[in-house]
Amino acid sequence: MRLNLSRSQFAAALRADEKWVENTARTLGLRLTYTPSEALRMGLVRLLARDYGIPAARGAELADEALRHPPDTRALSLAAAPDSEVALVIDLARYHSTFAAALSGALHHGGPRRRGRQSSRKRGRGRDAVAAAEAYGVDVSLLREALERPPADRLARLDANSAFLRAIRPVRRRAR
Repeated sequence: MRLNLSRSQFAAALRADEKWVENTARTLGLRLTYTPSEALRMGLVRLLARDYGIPAARGAELADEALRHPPDTRALSLAAAPDSEVALVIDLARYHSTFAAALSGALHHGGPRRRGRQSSRKRGRGRDAVAAAEAYGVDVSLLREALERPPADRLARLDANSAFLRAIRPVRRRAR
């Protein structure tokens, strides 16, 4: 069975935004199929580009070379550039492990939040929670009163409460 990811899941597995994925695929001349193996490769390209400033084309070559080795390789030494005195050492086992965790999170959570307005069904959940709390017997009158105030007033009240808590912390520490 071949697992295909959505575009947002693919980007989340790489810890990149969708635009980076599109632009890099275009730069590399790839037509992405959004599979986990493709995400593994693109994730390594992303890591090399982000953390080491290696251009995407060279990062793709290095990723291909690195992924030919066994996944449990601890210290894989690759030349950062052809005929270079500098070598890049990759802990491939660690990369595979962190990628597996990112892929799992992407599959479970479905990727980053979508832009735009939430559906009306999701927006109404807060009201349902307040109604459920009232039905359970919780007094929500202070909550309702606070929500009726303008945002600037609520922020001023929050700042005053925060200042009060900062002022009493030294007293509480001395009392212990």
